[in-house]
Amino acid sequence: MKKTKLLFGTLILAAGFVACNDSNDTKRDVDNLAQYVDSVDKMDPVYTTAKWTEIETGYADREARVEKNASVLQAEEKQRADETRARFTALKGKYEMKMKETEEAAKKPDYRMVLRTNLFGEGKIGTDMGFNWVTANNIKDVYDRFVTTVDDNKDKYTREDWDEIKVLYEALDNRKNEVEKDLATKDNMKIAGMKIKFASIKSVERPSAKLKENEKSK
Repeated sequence: MKKTKLLFGTLILAAGFVACNDSNDTKRDVDNLAQYVDSVDKMDPVYTTAKWTEIETGYADREARVEKNASVLQAEEKQRADETRARFTALKGKYEMKMKETEEAAKKPDYRMVLRTNLFGEGKIGTDMGFNWVTANNIKDVYDRFVTTVDDNKDKYTREDWDEIKVLYEALDNRKNEVEKDLATKDNMKIAGMKIKFASIKSVERPSAKLKENEKSK
């Protein structure tokens, strides 16, 4: 009889020990899930499909551990797990929206390259900003196209456009200084006239574009 009582007591202790371990495990799993979502929320985001797949895989692994012991979750643990799931769902929605915006932005052509093509012609000015193709023989025509294009589109340019135009114009001027010794006098005079015209346009339109941008931001 004593042996039976002892065995029964041992079984109760063992069951209690297992239950205690299960409780510790479930709390740890819920903690791990919540900490993971915290880390995702605080990290510097990288809005790519590959990065989100990595994040979601990490979440799914931790979520599976919580679900495995869902039947023994305490009320407080269940509530915390549900709140963590809701937070992750919200993060996922935000992340997917940002990924879509990033993908759409990547599809849009770089405004700088569009502007360079309009001002100089297809493939003339690349990312290296090279002007070696401009010579004493063609520089008058390059200035003419540049100033004429600016004049035709002056009302459409944004502040960013004008900043880029300024950089391009200064680069063109630097190239003129390099080839000026070979430049015909009549071409030099025509370029001087175009430079005056451009300066006049820029002095009015560039500040106006900045003013319009400031008004929109208010």
